Amino acid sequence: MKSLRVKKHWSQEQLAQLSGLNVRTIQRVEKGESVGIESLKALAAVFEISTDALIQSIKDQGLPPESVQDNTRIDDTEREKAREKAKSIKYFYLSSTFLTAIFVLFMVPNYNDGENLGPLIVVFISFVILICGHAITVFQPFGASWENKKISHILEQERNNNQSDKS
Repeated sequence: MKSLRVKKHWSQEQLAQLSGLNVRTIQRVEKGESVGIESLKALAAVFEISTDALIQSIKDQGLPPESVQDNTRIDDTEREKAREKAKSIKYFYLSSTFLTAIFVLFMVPNYNDGENLGPLIVVFISFVILICGHAITVFQPFGASWENKKISHILEQERNNNQSDKS
């Protein structure tokens, strides 16, 4: 893992900040001491690689195999999270379809040649807001992954600015 960190030109402190881990945890991982599954996931997210790739990287550094948790446990945990995510996406599509059908069924008999257009527009906007709000909670466009990428990008810019200032 140290090679991944050095390749990105990050200090242990920067990696700790990006991953939300303690500097001591980063030091333990680099020494090959035992690490937990959540620490591995946080580090894998920062490096934008899978936990399996991170584990392989740690093993490639010649660290003792007992320092990394069993892959099957990681796979089961990731599979369960993926299953929950798929269920929430399925629920989103079902509820969006339901709300759209309700709106259409409400609109057709109440249109009256444009007489009720104002209230129908208000109802339509309400339905769109409901669907968009639900989409944000399901798809989390500004979740932890986005935040880690943004932090990484900012640190990269700062490093480039510092290098150009030194030149």
